[in-house]
Amino acid sequence: MSRISPLIVSACLAVALFAGCTSSSTEDNQKDSAGSTTTEKAVAVSPPDQPGPYQVGRRVIQISDAARGRALTADVWYPVEQGVTAPLSIYQFIPGIELASLTALADAPASAAGPFPMVVYSHGSGGLRYIASWFTEALASHGFVVVAVDHTGNTALDSVTGASTPRPVNALNRVQDVQYLITAMLGISATAGDPLSGTMDPERIGVTGHSFGGFTTLATAGGYSNELGSVPADKRVKAIATMAPYSELNSDEELAAINIPSLLVAGVLDTTTPIVNDTTRPWDLISGRPLLRMDIDKAGHQSFTDVCRYQDSLSTLPNLPQVFIDVVNEMALEGCTKDLIPIDEAHSITNGITIAFLQTYVAGEDGYESYLSPKDAPEGTELQVKD
Repeated sequence: MSRISPLIVSACLAVALFAGCTSSSTEDNQKDSAGSTTTEKAVAVSPPDQPGPYQVGRRVIQISDAARGRALTADVWYPVEQGVTAPLSIYQFIPGIELASLTALADAPASAAGPFPMVVYSHGSGGLRYIASWFTEALASHGFVVVAVDHTGNTALDSVTGASTPRPVNALNRVQDVQYLITAMLGISATAGDPLSGTMDPERIGVTGHSFGGFTTLATAGGYSNELGSVPADKRVKAIATMAPYSELNSDEELAAINIPSLLVAGVLDTTTPIVNDTTRPWDLISGRPLLRMDIDKAGHQSFTDVCRYQDSLSTLPNLPQVFIDVVNEMALEGCTKDLIPIDEAHSITNGITIAFLQTYVAGEDGYESYLSPKDAPEGTELQVKD
């Protein structure tokens, strides 16, 4: 699975576990607050909590925002037709320190069935562009192009090397990164001969994110200002979804300006971005409808990342210094302990609601209504809807 330098990988993965940390027999024919819903769906769809009908490809690309002098590394996950063969893609922390993807094929040819809806994913503070591969790969398998960048200055590697930048700089950079990424990817899709030519639909765009990436998502939809500058809301975005969002930097006015369909997913046991601090206010203020909120009873902050796989990988490495194992295990307390929901279950629940939401409000697909129905919410969750 890995080609490892144990001492270095333990340091990198330990910091990666900071991803998202900040300071801070239902009846048929039911109609619920998410709209016209039927427990027995009128349209057959691929269950969003399971892999979709496509294989998944992954490409790593470099983009550069010349106006800001900012170079960014991006991952692109995209639909691939069944039957295509290619090596598994490799998630590389630094050269020689890497983990193989569980499903994504390296540089496989994209399906010709596009253009597909596009979704941007924004990682948490001190995170990585592929920290939620459980989600980005699953979403691509359901017919989306998913793109994510390392928010330079606010990544795991930046933390290791001492290259992190202050929070106000990161906050503004992140929102600009997402807006530039949308522009750059649409340009790639419009370029004849590019491997991703024709894959992305400019009329169907969504944004998602975890923790500080949740802030980024909210700010992309509602606009953001701080002492360093301001970024207007991106009107190209049709819907947003957040996971354990960090919202303290979003003003009341900026949250109220979000006037598109929105989803807030949060963990009841999250102590990094507690629901009372970071989910309740967006829930009260966002003006867009429908507005959905799912609270997962036993989920913690890291229940929305790949940290448990990282921890499992570290435990198989020989000769790791105990100090690094201790750091990894400490950070995994927010996602991988026995008192929390099993990580696979957390991911399945989150994929179910989030992919159904994005299929409905970004892709414009029918048939997902029951997955968005409070009556049919998975055990151990509470789903609320404002129409």
